[in-house]
Amino acid sequence: MTHTPLHWTIPASPDTVRVLINGYQSWSEAELRPLTDTPPRAHFQWMIDQGQDPAFPPSGEAGVWRSHTLIALLRPDGSGWVGCLLDATRTFAHWEARADGAAVTVTCTLEGPDAPVAFEETEDVQVTLERLSAHLGEAMHARTPAPLRVWCSWYSYYRDITLQAMMDNAQRAYDLGLPFDVFQLDDGFQADLGDWFEPSAWFGGHAKDLPAQLHALGYRAGLWLAPFLVGPHSKLRAAHPEWLLQDEQGEPLLLGDNWGGPYHALDTTHPEALAWLRQLAATFRGYGYDYLKVDFLYAASHPGRRHDPTVSRAEAYRMGLQALRDGLGDDGFLLGCGAPLASSIGLVDAMRTGPDVTPFWDDEARRVLLGDGAVPSARSALHTALTRWYQHTWYQPDPDVMIARRERSLLNDQERGALEGLLDVIGGLRASSDPIELLDASGLDLLRRSLTLSTPDRPRSLTHSHGGAVTHFTRGTFNLLSYAADGLAPHSYNAAPVQDEAIQLAPAARDLRASL
Repeated sequence: MTHTPLHWTIPASPDTVRVLINGYQSWSEAELRPLTDTPPRAHFQWMIDQGQDPAFPPSGEAGVWRSHTLIALLRPDGSGWVGCLLDATRTFAHWEARADGAAVTVTCTLEGPDAPVAFEETEDVQVTLERLSAHLGEAMHARTPAPLRVWCSWYSYYRDITLQAMMDNAQRAYDLGLPFDVFQLDDGFQADLGDWFEPSAWFGGHAKDLPAQLHALGYRAGLWLAPFLVGPHSKLRAAHPEWLLQDEQGEPLLLGDNWGGPYHALDTTHPEALAWLRQLAATFRGYGYDYLKVDFLYAASHPGRRHDPTVSRAEAYRMGLQALRDGLGDDGFLLGCGAPLASSIGLVDAMRTGPDVTPFWDDEARRVLLGDGAVPSARSALHTALTRWYQHTWYQPDPDVMIARRERSLLNDQERGALEGLLDVIGGLRASSDPIELLDASGLDLLRRSLTLSTPDRPRSLTHSHGGAVTHFTRGTFNLLSYAADGLAPHSYNAAPVQDEAIQLAPAARDLRASL
């Protein structure tokens, strides 16, 4: 069900207003931009399928900004307006801010059952945004357990991971006394998407062989799954085509482009598919994995024909995620990724809050020329995760891994320092994916620093930015630009706040923040 849009007219000149948006899922960009700018829109449908909400993608139109769950509009003094959905259990909220002559119009359209929405004018946008987002987390019974320190195989080995490589890295970490809590096996151990219990030809064993060996070294065993995806050539696809999300012609729908082509989505309103998901998580828990990273979760809420047509997309997603939680158990650790963010609150323990980090700074051709703001890169991860600083009240944030190595990496010292700053400012999970044998003394030192847990920081300004994101924090300042700004080198982080009298808080704003 889609409701009649809620509508507000703001008496502010569009060229004086900044807009803060939140993308649909983990990888969808979060931005802090002048309202009159043009939001990027990906040129290819598979990019929208995989990085945005196909039902409410970016407009690609100057002065028209779309946001999911919440939105904020700022005057130059930090005052402005904040809108926020207050219960995302069964409902998506589609916000749009539009430059409309000498004013700004804001609409909020609910997709799903009716749900409470707040829209407030405020003297301090940051305080109000933090308060309303915290209210959402509390209303949905957010899980925020102690953060963990994780080694992940993906950015070392990608799909070429082997059982021996996992244990080689675990043993080296143990010998060096590196403070990891979890060793997580990523994509590559399985024969196909959906055929999770059949090993790949190269893995050199079975996923069930790993946990006992990790436990012997004192590590928890973690595992990556893409539980809502089904490979077009998988045995699961052949056995149960009725479990798949369908297109308008009633055929199994194909979406995205990864693993060499498109893939299917599981229909999480089908009772048998839900039972299979519960058993999937329960079986791996039985093998000894009490930490699951569940990825590409947006597939469960992709538009399509479902077994139960009365269920909203948000409900369908939540049903699939609940099945995984039930199978894993309440005491298991569930990390979401590629997931509709707010609709995951209360079921996941942690959530990826930006695109994948890469061992290079930017994929400018894909980001700029093809309009894909969700493209994996170090820059993209910083840009989006920093602009979601407030989401630590929804789950433990996962800003992705520190890349400390110099070999097999194009990142320079300043860019590695920016990643280290990201982890410190956002708090939450700490993760590494470097082949430990490639780390020299300085790399090991950087890795150890990046594994030091921290509390989440807060911005000291939303009215100043070095790069279209939230960059000015109380602990330091980021420069995401390709040129120097305020004495900061390009692609860098300065752990001492830049002194700038222009961003000192007004007395009223200081009073509001002191009362938070």
